[in-house]
Amino acid sequence: MTGTPLRHVAVVGAGAAGAFFTLELSRLRPDVTIDLHDRDGRGPGAGIVMSTEFMDRVRAGFPDVFDLPPDATGTWDRTLTRFGDEDIWSGAYGTVGLGRRAFHARTRALAEAGPRVRAVRGTVASAPGRADVVVVADGAGSALRRSRVQAFGTTVTEGRTHFLWACAPVRLEPQFVLKDLRPGLLVVHAYPHGAEESTFIVEADPATLAAHGLGGERPLAEAEKELAVIFADELRGAPLHAQTSRWQPFRTVVNARWHDGRWVLVGDAAHTAHFSIGSGTSLAVDDALCLARALAGAGDVPEALDAYERERRPVVEAAQSEAAESVEWFETLCRRGRVDGHRTVFALRSRRRMNTWSRLRERDPDFAARTLAHLGGGSTATAPSEVPAAVGALTATSRLAEAALSADAGARGVLVLRTEDGPVRCPLLDARADPSAWRASGARAVGLLVDAAGAAGLAGYAPGAAGSVADATDATAPAGYAPGAATGLPAGAAGAAGLAGDGDGAAALSSRAAGRGFDFLAVPAQPGAGRVSRTRRAEELTAAGVLPVVLLADPGLPPDEADTLLAAGRADLVARCAGAPGGADAVGEDAG
Repeated sequence: MTGTPLRHVAVVGAGAAGAFFTLELSRLRPDVTIDLHDRDGRGPGAGIVMSTEFMDRVRAGFPDVFDLPPDATGTWDRTLTRFGDEDIWSGAYGTVGLGRRAFHARTRALAEAGPRVRAVRGTVASAPGRADVVVVADGAGSALRRSRVQAFGTTVTEGRTHFLWACAPVRLEPQFVLKDLRPGLLVVHAYPHGAEESTFIVEADPATLAAHGLGGERPLAEAEKELAVIFADELRGAPLHAQTSRWQPFRTVVNARWHDGRWVLVGDAAHTAHFSIGSGTSLAVDDALCLARALAGAGDVPEALDAYERERRPVVEAAQSEAAESVEWFETLCRRGRVDGHRTVFALRSRRRMNTWSRLRERDPDFAARTLAHLGGGSTATAPSEVPAAVGALTATSRLAEAALSADAGARGVLVLRTEDGPVRCPLLDARADPSAWRASGARAVGLLVDAAGAAGLAGYAPGAAGSVADATDATAPAGYAPGAATGLPAGAAGAAGLAGDGDGAAALSSRAAGRGFDFLAVPAQPGAGRVSRTRRAEELTAAGVLPVVLLADPGLPPDEADTLLAAGRADLVARCAGAPGGADAVGEDAG
């Protein structure tokens, strides 16, 4: 196709990606013939979400694209989180819900009105043969993409929870609902998308659905009725109408290559991002505009397709990385089924990297103040790090500490806590050490270093296992220990179980450590893309609530990121740690 002039484009799919591509290309290149293929039928209902900031940017190029009927939109600036009898409001900063069918009809009609645009109805089973470029915009389950899986390098990853996308004929407050069914938790993502209609997405662990007869082979109509009863208060008595054919996992689509020959992927056909970050439509529209501009301004089609992918791929990968963090957070919540008031709500908000303590405090001071009061229990602190914390017999006057790991004989590291008596050095040991011996030698608090080597002495712990843990052996005496002396890190034993299991396994390890006489757990940050994945082990042990948990973070960790982690319950204390594992991937990189 090198040097081939662009005369004819086939667009398969007239959702957001296909329609906006057609709008932009027909505006920039009215000489190009565009066949816009769209299936018959209305497709699923319910709503889509985007920010007012994004809508204003799009309106600059297409002033009337969001001119929908008044009964097809809903706007909000705050979100409700409901669990039990408690309702917690927090800011949402200019968000809009749009009726999916109304938005689709509007954008498709505008696109089809363009010069040299031909509307084609019906399912496309194979790529149109005459077009110079085939824009594959037929969604996450794209039949055309599936016909060339190897060429595009497609991978599809299923999430661990299942969801049912539904709508209800009632205008609801935008909200998350955390419904404890005992056993298990149902999580609802709901928002208005019309004057009297709302989207209502129910998400749960499959085991919870099975325990309550909601999943499996149960007819969908029966599940709708049962869910309407379970959420009768939240729905104000309105019925639910499923928009998906069954409970299903969310499928994350990734393609190693976005174009092959004259075929090019856009929107959900190229990539998907979990609905909990509300970015799918925005990403699709930006894909479409970028591709149209690249093709309109290039004399060579392959170069234009390369330029499109180079520009959009980093943006999409960042969004999918953020979505993966959000998915992990919700999956953990659904499996664990425990909620901790404002701390859980703050964790929900701060699962996204941009939402730090300082940003949320600035934009929603009342919510931040309530979160801090919940953490501090009446403390006069102005930030989570200033709330005192009990560590063994000590009271730390700050939850932001310092730590060091090294490789000499003795303890495996040292934690320095701030107290009213001044800095106090606390040894970090592995499970083979004897905490009472160190305490007898002057240590005022003794920590277990929970890494692959440090936890090895607590043999028998395994992810998800809550059974007995064998007695530790080979206790190490603190020869020559002095509370003010430097400490080191001997070669550790290998073969410790990981800590990525469920809350019961974390509770077993914590209880065993407490029974051995340890006062706190010190957990190195893990490699990961964001604060959820980097603090997975620390958060799991913190949620167990047996011993205080100190996260050993990168020495460059900003105070604001430490406050964010503390407010969200990712750890009880955070220590900037010299020698912390993880290097550039440790918590603190790109925090903000």
